[in-house]
Amino acid sequence: MELTIQRNTDGIDWREVKSLLQRTDMATYPAKLHQKAFENSSKVVFVFHGDILIGCGRLLSDFAYQSVIYDVAVDSHSQGKGIGKMIMNLLLEGEGDKNVLLYATPGKEEFYNKFGFLPSKTGMCRFFNRESAKERGFID
Repeated sequence: MELTIQRNTDGIDWREVKSLLQRTDMATYPAKLHQKAFENSSKVVFVFHGDILIGCGRLLSDFAYQSVIYDVAVDSHSQGKGIGKMIMNLLLEGEGDKNVLLYATPGKEEFYNKFGFLPSKTGMCRFFNRESAKERGFID
């Protein structure tokens, strides 16, 4: 599988980003809001097979001691081929001396454990849409 990795937001079709996130059961917003989130991130990764977006992810950093990863998604037809691992490795590159938080879809814990992520006893969230968060299994 010939893949192209893009580490900036130039020329990204934000409707495709929204579609990828929807297909992977992740939270979605209007395409323009995804654009704003990715453009304001410290690192972004987009993975294409030909001209088809099959993976993405982003990281925010304070450039001192904290970073957080969001929106890691790989199309279901491309999962199990190391694409998610590649996205995570690119996002984590240079973050070795920082605490890195991760916002993940329930059920993906085993995948993230491979990168050293552990459940947090002190993590808390304030969700804008609590009903959606309950439906998606983020809160009880």
